[in-house]
Amino acid sequence: MHPIYLQALSFKDGYGSNEDCIHTAADMAAQLGIAGIDIEDRLLRNYEPAYLQALAHQIEGRGIQFGYCGLIVDFHAPVSSIEGEIDRAKKLIDAVPHLGISSIRVPGNGVVNGQSIEDTFGAVQDKFERICEYAASSGIKIFLHNHNHGSTPSNGEQVTRMLDEIDSPALSYVLDTGQFQGSPGAGGFDSADNVAKPELYESIEMCAPRAEMVRTKFYFAAPGVEQWLDYPRIVRMLKSAKFTGPLSIVYEPRGGIPSREAMPAAVRYLTEIFQV
Repeated sequence: MHPIYLQALSFKDGYGSNEDCIHTAADMAAQLGIAGIDIEDRLLRNYEPAYLQALAHQIEGRGIQFGYCGLIVDFHAPVSSIEGEIDRAKKLIDAVPHLGISSIRVPGNGVVNGQSIEDTFGAVQDKFERICEYAASSGIKIFLHNHNHGSTPSNGEQVTRMLDEIDSPALSYVLDTGQFQGSPGAGGFDSADNVAKPELYESIEMCAPRAEMVRTKFYFAAPGVEQWLDYPRIVRMLKSAKFTGPLSIVYEPRGGIPSREAMPAAVRYLTEIFQV
């Protein structure tokens, strides 16, 4: 079975502060007997080595480990904000080894303020080239993350083009099942009746052979199996692409199911499907 990690940010639904989310996720991962947890830069108190090393010791003491650390991006900001993102990415690259983390996740940017998709794409490509150049000497892997909400890259064609055009050994790719164009979650719809459009699955099938990690998005608008994304279909695509990497579970509730119930259900659900 693939290593499974819980995204700590999924526990923001009333379970304390940012750091509480990390410890809540870690406790659950240990109880479930899975590999560990993934985090976001916004959950960390600071980047002081002593603090990060103490946090890493607490996580390792539970018998689990950190996966990746994500970099927050403002998708409503113009491309002029990219310079600040690059600076923050460099600081994160320097910090994560103190946590035992060897990869960070970085999304693209929003197509806003009259920017064209092509111009934004070029700015995002330049951002990744510069971040990867900095990361190459440190041994940190940079995961390109497909993301919708009016940003790029947000479909299979854009993702594969960017991966092909950036020549860096530091670059890798994390496939997010719920953040391609055509996803009801990524589109911001509120109704549980909304289901993913065919273009979502076309992008997943196109990108699956390039993925080294998969962020499996869950919404659980009602009790039972995931209703918004067809995971049996998605898993068949991943198996066909011979995907063997880790799975990161991200919960974005569209109903009344708390993360403490949804996350174990998602672990069980994914495990069952992959065993078919």
